[in-house]
Amino acid sequence: MRKSVLVLGAVLALVGIGAAAVPFAEDFAASRLKSDLAQNGVQVEMVKVGLFARSVSLRNLAGGPNGELKIDEWEASGLAWPLNELLKGRLPFRGLDWGDPLHVARLHMRNFRLAEPDASNSWAIGELTGTNIDLPRYDSTYEGPFRNQVMVARLLGALSVERLEQSDLIYVSLEQMSQSAARLSLTGYAHGLIDALEMKDFQVKPADARMAGLTVADTTARGVDLRRPIAIASSIDWEPGTPIGRVPVAEGRMSGFAGDLMTRYGLSLGSISAETAREGEFSRSRVRIDDFVLAPSLRSVEAVGIFLALQSMNLKEVRLAFECSTLEDRARHALKVEGCKLSGHDLAEISLTAQVIDTDDEFWRAIDEADLFGLLGTKAALSSAKLVIADKSLLQRSLQAKARLSGQPAAAERAALAAEIRRFQPAGVLITQDMSKVFDAVARFVEQGGTLTLDALPQPALGLEKIDYLLKPGADLVNALGLTATVSR
Repeated sequence: MRKSVLVLGAVLALVGIGAAAVPFAEDFAASRLKSDLAQNGVQVEMVKVGLFARSVSLRNLAGGPNGELKIDEWEASGLAWPLNELLKGRLPFRGLDWGDPLHVARLHMRNFRLAEPDASNSWAIGELTGTNIDLPRYDSTYEGPFRNQVMVARLLGALSVERLEQSDLIYVSLEQMSQSAARLSLTGYAHGLIDALEMKDFQVKPADARMAGLTVADTTARGVDLRRPIAIASSIDWEPGTPIGRVPVAEGRMSGFAGDLMTRYGLSLGSISAETAREGEFSRSRVRIDDFVLAPSLRSVEAVGIFLALQSMNLKEVRLAFECSTLEDRARHALKVEGCKLSGHDLAEISLTAQVIDTDDEFWRAIDEADLFGLLGTKAALSSAKLVIADKSLLQRSLQAKARLSGQPAAAERAALAAEIRRFQPAGVLITQDMSKVFDAVARFVEQGGTLTLDALPQPALGLEKIDYLLKPGADLVNALGLTATVSR
């Protein structure tokens, strides 16, 4: 009995000693972290380490010779440290450097400021909260002039976050143009893939401007793929201005457009939306612009010319809508523009369809990287295209406006324009009977209105590498494109 009591007492004593030692260990870890940060040029007013909570808190942090980095509060809790890092003697409380891993259950930061004197730009974040942040060790080897930018890209490529919320974001560029957002939230970020994104009150403000040039109230997106631009920016060869290529988005929408630029020109816009459905090597994309309105007034100097032009056409405003669908079938080596349509309310309707065949890997690489010049070196070829212009009142209104300026009757202006089209002979182009037929169809469209259809059916399909032929003097455009034109009422 006495022996058991002694053993229990010894255990309790050890527990008591260990518990008493924890505050000293936490103070030592905090002191060590503060010292390590100071050696790296970062001063911190207060450092607090919680061993049981696995947390680190920093207050009033400033770094750089001129205080380029400032953070009022930085706190990470639920820290987990990989066993292999511990075996190598790397401890989580000594401070972080590029390439170091970080596993945090919750991260909170308030009033972040970062200026880059060499680039003359700056970043600011009012508040940031992240949950379940997982950053494994990543490559930090880089010898070049853009180390910080490349390291950020590599960090983003390695990072996973369950949820991230930021408020009051501001970026100021070299030209002192600012871009800001009241709130930005990400859900399900993994190595450049974003499950869902939401942004509120995005603004672009030119230097020295009193109000934002453009604002977007709501931006939402789902299935955003940033892996390509992140991989490009992570490269040792990257430099500012390098094209980042396409950013695939499964679904996205922007609405609530406003700002000084819109007001000055009498512009309003309902929404811009895009969606892409992918299945293996097959994808279908759709872009839509709704409720675009041009309604200028005399109160804006910039819009006076547009106002007078619309007035001469007996128009107070112009309403437009745009929609375009494309189909990528990489397995069958084809790209189709299924229907691009621009509609002007009671004015005109313009639609375009086209098909490119024999697409190769070089073609898709150029498409993915948004390299238009790269398309010229591919084996892809244009097999067909159709442009349809349906006039509703635009021709008559335009000719009436021209008649008011010239003092001639609208009918005389219509006849003069048709005659000019029939006589037209573009320089450097082979004038053939087929081309004259095309011009005659366009002239009849001017004379009688209706619907003008331009068909391109090149035989054989026109290879994109032969585009330079169309630009050479003496090129037979009509024959090369298989171009025909028809007019219907």
